[in-house]
Amino acid sequence: MITGTGTLFSLAAADALGAATEFKTPQGIAARYGQTFTDYQPGSVFGFAPGEATDDTQMTVATLLGYARGDGLGGVLAAQREWLAAGPPDVGGLTGAALRLAALDGGVRAWQGSRFDGAGNGGLMRIAAVWIAGFRGTALARESAAVTALTHADPRCVYASVFLTAFLEALADGQPYAGAADAALRFSDNFDARAALLDTGLFGIDTREAHTAFRERERQARAEVRARVRSGLGGHVTSQSGFVLDTLEAAVKHAGAGTWQGCVEPAVLLGDDSDTVACVVGAIAGARELKVPPALLPPLRLGHTWPGWQREWACAEHFPRLVQAAQQA
Repeated sequence: MITGTGTLFSLAAADALGAATEFKTPQGIAARYGQTFTDYQPGSVFGFAPGEATDDTQMTVATLLGYARGDGLGGVLAAQREWLAAGPPDVGGLTGAALRLAALDGGVRAWQGSRFDGAGNGGLMRIAAVWIAGFRGTALARESAAVTALTHADPRCVYASVFLTAFLEALADGQPYAGAADAALRFSDNFDARAALLDTGLFGIDTREAHTAFRERERQARAEVRARVRSGLGGHVTSQSGFVLDTLEAAVKHAGAGTWQGCVEPAVLLGDDSDTVACVVGAIAGARELKVPPALLPPLRLGHTWPGWQREWACAEHFPRLVQAAQQA
């Protein structure tokens, strides 16, 4: 199983485990499920059945379907809009607002329209797709910035994604956990995301205010990403909320364990936005080539149907072909 495919399985299985505990408290989770969490369970607030992955994996798959079309960023946006048009049960507020604008710069416009309020994890949760699709180095960073900004243009969101995909690349190259994080932080600190977004046309005449806001907040955003990664490496979790830096910190903390289960289970048991945190943890664990428990793979499905993906399709059957198509486009 090539690393990209293994990472897609890893993040999807982790997401599907977290689906049952999303928005629940640790106390409520322990009372209902016990002190361990090793198999898919009922109880999703959005009605996902045991073994069904949520919007996190759905949008990752939509991104890969977009790449498989061979139309670059435009293909990714079209695939994400088709996913939204099919009425998924869970859509983040900024994600929905951006995709409904039907423009490449919809994420920038949505951020500008919100008066630059909001830095959710809706870009971070799907950004592993860019690395899975085969982007590497500076091209990986540029694409990660642009794909994130399709819906989440706040510089904290953008630089969190740039860090995460650089981290995946360093881990897959065999660097030790803390060393890979250090290398990814150095890369992110020296990367000019604003220039990348300008080059892709996401900042333009009608979004000059957003460009100014991004420029003014960019340095602080890098510093906040750096601080949260360091905090996660130090074993701290502020929260598992939907705030992008909370998700990043928690994922870095959890994903340093020695086994796949040891990485994912703490994220699931802490609840709150557990599916997204677990999904990001699963991506990191996949890049580390930690093995998903075999029993979790046969029942794995996506919990929504839209053009290009049917809910009844087994991920074990379709993921390898999807990754191959995205990488070859």
